[in-house]
Parts: sequence; C-alpha cells; structure tokens
Amino acid sequence: MEQRIIVKDKRTREKLELSLSEFKKKFNSEIRTAINNLEIQENKKNFFPPFVKSNNNFEIDFYHNLRWNFNNLQNSNWYIERIL
Repeated sequence: MEQRIIVKDKRTREKLELSLSEFKKKFNSEIRTAINNLEIQENKKNFFPPFVKSNNNFEIDFYHNLRWNFNNLQNSNWYIERIL
C-alpha cells in the first residue's frame, strides 16, 4: 500500500489526499525547488575543499523527512498537513 499524503492550500484551505506518486507528479516543480534548496543548505555546511566532492544524493535525504523539507524549503501555497 502506497503512502497517502494530505496537502492543504494556505489561502483557500482546499485539501487534497494524494498517493506519493500523484504527489510527485502534481508538485514536481515545488519538489525540485525544495531539493535544490536542501542541496545549497547542505553544501554551505561542507567543510571540505572544492576538489573533494561528496556523492550525496539529496533526493533520498529529502524524502527521508518529506514533510519538514517540503514545508520549509520551498515557497508555495501548499503544505503537507499529514502523511498517512
């Protein structure tokens, strides 16, 4: 059974209940923005010289804590209210 995600619009209070795959399709641009912001944030904490590149997959890190990352790392009217 796939995860169900309840998202809510901040302005209209409209609620949607989506599966994870539907959520990824509908909010693709917001997810990309949030993952890019997570990458920038993590790279600022990196103390290694530029020639030492880490092989971090920020998308995996993003989905590990999906609710917080989506709600705080992108600027959208939608937010994740609950993950079922």
